Amino acid sequence: MKFWIQMTVVSLILLALGSPAVHICRLIGGNGLVGPGAAIANSEKVPSVMWEDLQQLDLKTGKAPANLKKLDGSVVRVPGFVIPLEDNEQSVSEFLLVPYPLACIHVPAPPPNLIVHVKMDKGKKVAFDLYAPIWAQGRLKIQTTQNMYTDSSYFMNGMLVEPYKPEKKAP
Repeated sequence: MKFWIQMTVVSLILLALGSPAVHICRLIGGNGLVGPGAAIANSEKVPSVMWEDLQQLDLKTGKAPANLKKLDGSVVRVPGFVIPLEDNEQSVSEFLLVPYPLACIHVPAPPPNLIVHVKMDKGKKVAFDLYAPIWAQGRLKIQTTQNMYTDSSYFMNGMLVEPYKPEKKAP
């Protein structure tokens, strides 16, 4: 009962603050950010793909522009927020990466071209905080996947997750 009271209070606060989405199913969870392990030294050399790039995939035709096609099958990193696809509130090996916190199917979900379905490499788990952005790094595929919540236009074999830090602009 205490859990539901907490969820109700948090939901009302978020609504009052004008939150873009209230994820009713999982407002409370996670224990801090982010595993597994330290950043790979080469992670800064991995190209970053932003949501503006991913959004260019045409949902009606499934066609991607050339700049997006060239990334298909490449190792990239994408910033975003974790929506867990497992019930463990500590860490997960499979999740949806979305452009804003607490996105979910209830409010409604972002369109498929703004969702990356991530499965971490075998044995790797990610500690998550629903409010903390991350960089997810892995092999990106333009591939429609379905899960119990929604469809996504992208799939990533996750290699590394690290806390989000804005990229440094070249002078």
